[in-house]
Amino acid sequence: MRMFHSVSLLALLAQGCSSDSAGTDSSTPDADDSETADSDPPGPDDPPPEPIETTALFEIVGIPFDIALAPDGRIFVSIEEHAIDVWDPETDWVETHTDGAGSVFGITWHDGTLWYTTSNHRQSGALMRLDGRTGTMIASAAGSTVFREPRDLCLAPDGAWVLADTTVGSLFVVRDEGATVEQLGVPLSEPSTLAADEDTVYAGGSNGVVSIAWPDGTPELIDERAVNGLHIVDGVLWATGPDWGVFQVGTDTRLGLEGIDQPGRMSGGQPLLVTDWSGSGVWAGDL
Repeated sequence: MRMFHSVSLLALLAQGCSSDSAGTDSSTPDADDSETADSDPPGPDDPPPEPIETTALFEIVGIPFDIALAPDGRIFVSIEEHAIDVWDPETDWVETHTDGAGSVFGITWHDGTLWYTTSNHRQSGALMRLDGRTGTMIASAAGSTVFREPRDLCLAPDGAWVLADTTVGSLFVVRDEGATVEQLGVPLSEPSTLAADEDTVYAGGSNGVVSIAWPDGTPELIDERAVNGLHIVDGVLWATGPDWGVFQVGTDTRLGLEGIDQPGRMSGGQPLLVTDWSGSGVWAGDL
């Protein structure tokens, strides 16, 4: 099934501490100045001030978990623990790309095909590559530690695959087509999402976001807000979360998206593509 309509979404650009205005006498502040100085920083419930146009691109049957944009413009969506659907912008039609991929969570496009993670009832998981419409297992364990719930994956700066396993509470680093797998601990509760740029890997969980200077850096906490997804656009690290919606990591800048009840994962850039974990839609909007 499919749906296409435009709605007005809201964007919030909330700045942190502001400097004193020029010409203000700090020795005798008026009431408005005192109120501004004592005000709390922006919070997730602050009302967004101005609208931006965003489009509900299409609907799928099931919950759209992760999303990947192919070079030809097709949008692939993982249906949590079920299948992978694909939307073709030329035909504006959604179809099942494969229902033989296993219990799918994270997906990403690389080297001409989809790479993805699976989890079977949170007990056994794997890094997979889609060959045609059939999944090929790349890795499923680091020594005696078996993947259990790898919910996301990203390609690190050195070409390794990094997986975030929520149940194990750790990252896994896969190299050489699965020949080498290492477990990487991070100071996160329930790590579930990943992103990477040219020299850093970012991981997010229920207690924030860490950055890891790759490959040997120590994980450093850069944001304490819970996140659902991470995505980099034009050098800016964006996150989705249960409280702040879509926000810029490490700042108070956020996008309040009316119509998306629970923003999940992101892809693209202009427009930004976002899945709604509480519904069945995939949305697009300009940053």
